[in-house]
Amino acid sequence: MRLLFYALIVLNFSSCYLTRAYKYRKLELNDVHRMPSVTIPKSDEPYYFTDGTKTHQYENLNTYLDTNLAKSRTAAFIVIRNDSILYERYFNGFTRQSNLPSFSVAKSFVSTLIAIAAKEGKIRSLQEPISTYFPELYKKDKRFSNITIQHLLDMRSGLHFREGTYNLKDDAIKLGFRPNLLKHALKVKIEKEPGEFKYQSINTELLALIIERATGKKISDYLHEKLWQPLGAEYSATWNVDSKRYQQEIAFAGLNATARDFAKLGQLFLQHGKWRDKQLVPASWINTINNADSMQKAGGYKNQWWSSLNYKYFKDSMSAVAFRDKKEWPGPVRKTRK
Repeated sequence: MRLLFYALIVLNFSSCYLTRAYKYRKLELNDVHRMPSVTIPKSDEPYYFTDGTKTHQYENLNTYLDTNLAKSRTAAFIVIRNDSILYERYFNGFTRQSNLPSFSVAKSFVSTLIAIAAKEGKIRSLQEPISTYFPELYKKDKRFSNITIQHLLDMRSGLHFREGTYNLKDDAIKLGFRPNLLKHALKVKIEKEPGEFKYQSINTELLALIIERATGKKISDYLHEKLWQPLGAEYSATWNVDSKRYQQEIAFAGLNATARDFAKLGQLFLQHGKWRDKQLVPASWINTINNADSMQKAGGYKNQWWSSLNYKYFKDSMSAVAFRDKKEWPGPVRKTRK
């Protein structure tokens, strides 16, 4: 009887998010392969960027980047112009075939799938209340009918979700390491009326669930069909899930792919959503994100994409250090409480 009691305690503790969060508290780039995941098969018709790395015109670029990246913690670095790779290097044991974690870049993939689902009519409007897709949320709080899909896209939902410390008490960590992510995500509550920007990964997870409920497909399957296959992914990707039992994708951070295949989403946006003479994503969606004025009006964040018009160029690392030491470097914005 005592052995059974201890066994139940161990089983219960092993399923707790604290165990997994503590295990991966110092998450390394290779750790994503140790976590449960689903596979996104490579494309049947892979697309290859043109190899422009042998061009003597860019020798200075190669020397500059080699010098600055060799002793850094960089895993992969690619410079692409038009459809040509001008520079490509891998460091610290990683190769062209290595799947690397997306972290929050996954959010931009999710929002792109929202755009595609809307184009196909699976989602009727981005102004639809999310209660259309989550009647269980509406049942517990009718204010969910005031939150639209666009609010989720712009991180302006007003949900109660504390993110930013990324310690064991952080809601994003709790969400990402729960063994039953769906159950936990649908426990979310409302903090205030939608409208004010607040970066919260729960928004992305709800967007992924909307895609699943609108299309009837898992988001990893929808990604394969609508992006991975047509973009000509050279390698299979993986998407980390909550557990082998539920296999719910960690939509806000769990996509893993090669550097080249990640780059194809950027290339798609540079081509205004068109790929191999086919319009995969509406040009209007792309133009909103690519337009500096609209992004500035949105406060630098729109449709799960960041943008900043403020930048400073340094010719070398010493200039950057000198700039920082003069205390001109703005650094992270921190809010204090009294």
